[in-house]
Amino acid sequence: MEKKTEKLSSEDSKCQKEKGLQSTHSKTVLAHGCVQTTLFAITLVLREREIEKPNEIVFDELFFGKYAGFYIKNTFFYDLNPPLGKMLFALVGYLCGYTGDFVYENIGKEYDANVPVWQMRLIPAICGSLVVPLAYQVFIEMGLRQGTAVLASFIIICDNSLHTQSRFMLMESMMQMFNLLSLIGYLKFRKLKNRPFSPAWFTCLAVMGLSWGCSLSIKYGGFFTGLLILVLVVRDFWELLDDKTIPDFTMWLHFLSRLVMVVVLPVLFYVGLFYIHFALLTKSGVYDGNMSSKFQASLEGGLAAITRGQPQHIAYGSQITIRHSYGKPCWLHSHAFNYPKYYEGKRGSSQQQQVTCYNFKDPNNWWVVKHPDKDDLNVDEPPVHVKHGDIVQLLHGKTGRYLNSHDVGAPVSNHHQEVSCYIDFNFTNGRVPPQNWWKVDIINRDSEGDTWKIITSQVRFIHLNTSQVLKTSGKILPEWGFSQNEVVTDTNIGQETAMWNAEEHRYTKSGETAEKASNKGNLIPTQPTQLSFWEKFKELQVKMLYTRHDADLDHRYGSTPLDWPLMYKNVAYWAASNVKRQIHLLGNPLLYCTGTLALLTYCAVLLFYLLRRQRDIRDLPEAMWQQFVLVGELLLGGFLVNFVPYFMQDRTMFLHHYLPGVLFKFMVLAAVIDHVYSVLNYITQHNRLANQVSKFTFVAAVLVWCSAVYHQFDKYRVLNQGTTILTPDHLQKLQWRESWDFVYSL
Repeated sequence: MEKKTEKLSSEDSKCQKEKGLQSTHSKTVLAHGCVQTTLFAITLVLREREIEKPNEIVFDELFFGKYAGFYIKNTFFYDLNPPLGKMLFALVGYLCGYTGDFVYENIGKEYDANVPVWQMRLIPAICGSLVVPLAYQVFIEMGLRQGTAVLASFIIICDNSLHTQSRFMLMESMMQMFNLLSLIGYLKFRKLKNRPFSPAWFTCLAVMGLSWGCSLSIKYGGFFTGLLILVLVVRDFWELLDDKTIPDFTMWLHFLSRLVMVVVLPVLFYVGLFYIHFALLTKSGVYDGNMSSKFQASLEGGLAAITRGQPQHIAYGSQITIRHSYGKPCWLHSHAFNYPKYYEGKRGSSQQQQVTCYNFKDPNNWWVVKHPDKDDLNVDEPPVHVKHGDIVQLLHGKTGRYLNSHDVGAPVSNHHQEVSCYIDFNFTNGRVPPQNWWKVDIINRDSEGDTWKIITSQVRFIHLNTSQVLKTSGKILPEWGFSQNEVVTDTNIGQETAMWNAEEHRYTKSGETAEKASNKGNLIPTQPTQLSFWEKFKELQVKMLYTRHDADLDHRYGSTPLDWPLMYKNVAYWAASNVKRQIHLLGNPLLYCTGTLALLTYCAVLLFYLLRRQRDIRDLPEAMWQQFVLVGELLLGGFLVNFVPYFMQDRTMFLHHYLPGVLFKFMVLAAVIDHVYSVLNYITQHNRLANQVSKFTFVAAVLVWCSAVYHQFDKYRVLNQGTTILTPDHLQKLQWRESWDFVYSL
């Protein structure tokens, strides 16, 4: 009986202890929640204040605001960034009654009264403000001190570049918010390794995947943080494989759960957004020209209206325009100007008529498809359709000369053959094919059939005399070629730059007008061309990735990754007509410099620890060491994956490309300060007086530094909001570096 009583007493004691722990945990969570709410409120007040000013287009609002209007008007547009951020702007605008009619012409244009500027700018302001409590939570989940979490939040609040970017219709604040959410999901997931397949375990995996999908769907820069988390998840799973107590079936469940939640889920989210994107953008717009003829013809209006009623099948005698199907849009073109006598390097040319690929619709883009054995250029009755493998001649409509190629080096790409137009028929007495004969190679004949069709048939033109294929080289001709695209032939038949399609088309017959001829048989449907979602999705993805490398490489405010850590360049976002009020993207100079120093310090200290541990010298307790390593994996790793890839990109870059990385840099800064404090506490723990003096001195120094940080933030805030009148003398005082480029006159 006594033993039973003792057992019950022990169980009661255990229950009370668990309840006490739960109560303590609840109080801790509540305390953290109160701090985070306060931090969010402070940040939002700072960033939302006078957010409607200036009531003019600021920097890339020129694009993102315009695209939001296109969503509302269901008009197709082409952009290098995924759609989520622009969709959010459009949704808010639509809910506020915006009709999308405002014309975005240039930075500095005043918004109309019907544009909900405040509401649309509020989205990045809220997201940028949420970054602060989320960063706080990251530090708590990593097991760092609450004071360190507050310090990290303070640093983020006081950076001018993050402040500026969250006040306008820009994307970085949204992307940063989702990046931190994915980090929190990963950290919580790690803590639940002893509770696999629980609802909380799956929830954390889902948060990781969806947050990565959202970040990627705002800007492609969101891929890098997701990649870091994916690598860590794979690493953790690899370590899990060592546990031989886990059955094979359970291990497969672990693998599939991670695969579905962290890879498949974000991919499905990303693809689903584009499904909505295409469902909304059904009408033709000014950006259609970037897409293929088939894509354009699937939209209401535009090319669909132009090609409606055209004969569907190309016949001998057809007049067509031939569009390049890959990369930037251009049309096979010739004009009444010859190649110069000599190319660069004193190479001789054929001096025949130039053939180029022109980026605009033009009368010189029209060609007649001629049968090699007939002199007649009219379409027969019934029409004789051109099929895969047929031999044709292409006669330039305006000059009457035939498309030709020969063993002469191309103007710019001298390792390829020159393409020209020549007036003679190049008869060779049957020894070799004439130089103006071309074989029609229909690439997608399995789906479109053997007959050459407008728009849908993808075609290669193979020069019969040399067995080389007609293509664009990607090079631009000199001034004598009017800076148009070079056309050449190449021995590599299977490349994408050799793909063409017929776009506009008409039949002409003797004694008949083109209009009457085109109304006889073989007409395409009067409805827009039907294109599947996957065809649209594939084409748009290729275009977005391809065009990213075509950006202008020279810009007044362009910078390189080497300029960013110490902020050698700024970016002018907006200036009033009298230049007395300006907005610039500039970080807090003190934070940028000390943050870079913290990165170097962490790397040096890590190397020191690793060398000592290699000698079997443990300077830190294991828990402190693991925490230090975790900072490197997540925070330093987050900085590196968001910074290093830009060294491998050959395009114009600006300071705002650094912002995803700079957020991690500031978090490393707070973590390094925390580590220094921990080390001081550890090495003086046996001497109470030394311990208290060292901690007091260090905290005082940090507080003095924080005061200087806030002073710098407040000093440069006049350049972030555009509400303060700035004189030239004031600008000179603000110019911390000579390389900063402020606007003194327009």
